[in-house]
Amino acid sequence: MLKSRRTILIVSILLLALAGYYIYYRTNPVMDAETIALVNGEPITRLSFEERLSSIKMNYPPNGVAKLTEIKQTILRRMIIEKLILQDAREKDINVSEDEVSRKIKSIKQNYTDDEFTQLLTNQFKTMEDWTAEIKQWLLIEKTLSREVIDRINVPEKEIKEYYDKVYANKMSEPKVKLEQIFTTNKESGDRILAELKAGANFEEMAKKYSEAPEAKNGGLIGYVTKGEGLEIFDKAFQMQIGEISELIQSDYGFHILKALEQIAPAQVSLNDARSFILDEMVRDKESKYYQEWLGARFKDARILKNTALIDSIK
Repeated sequence: MLKSRRTILIVSILLLALAGYYIYYRTNPVMDAETIALVNGEPITRLSFEERLSSIKMNYPPNGVAKLTEIKQTILRRMIIEKLILQDAREKDINVSEDEVSRKIKSIKQNYTDDEFTQLLTNQFKTMEDWTAEIKQWLLIEKTLSREVIDRINVPEKEIKEYYDKVYANKMSEPKVKLEQIFTTNKESGDRILAELKAGANFEEMAKKYSEAPEAKNGGLIGYVTKGEGLEIFDKAFQMQIGEISELIQSDYGFHILKALEQIAPAQVSLNDARSFILDEMVRDKESKYYQEWLGARFKDARILKNTALIDSIK
């Protein structure tokens, strides 16, 4: 499960403001016009910075570009973090194999036709070689963070129990109803189906035959619905008797006939019920804590110089 959180961690890096970190920002007289910043002596080039900026500006509404200074600072922070992670990977001899890169590329490309993938690269102004290099870099970042952060995470059973006692022990679950439905976009069809049901027709067979919803193949079985979390019309099922069939109910989507199969009353949330939620929450907290500790140490030891005049000149 921890491995599945890698993508979440990568996304959180891109969104992290890093307001708490102090970076030595100053104009370095030895940096040339093509260098945005130096991270432990390694350059972040003007070209790579402008590519990031262009791709982000394309997705901003016209009035969003008014925050250009803020956007540029965010991009720079992201690029500095990436540089620090890659430097850490090199120091600790963390590598990505060509097989790992190939598997990743294959998994991405299977979501596109050949023409769609070619168009994707064209839209991003990238060659296949450039794109492959980016994939390799992100895999290396992911592997480094996994080793330095995710693999450190351990949630003992004692901590899960303590969290449960503090947060969940006195909570009650929401009521649920097991529900079937027949759905049609045509009122006349709905009236006819309802008349046949009232005459004794089998609900499941009628759903398979006439319902236009995806669950028709399963006899209209939706499953358990929590009060207040599904379609508003589903809440009507909480007022029905077990086995009762509703009248024709209109929604924004069409016309529904509901059948209540079972109701589950509110009950105290057990440790078993809450375990997955607790684990997710605790892993997320530890992940954030370890990441900030690790990155904070990297920033503390880093020498980061920024070409302020060059960044200000980029529009």
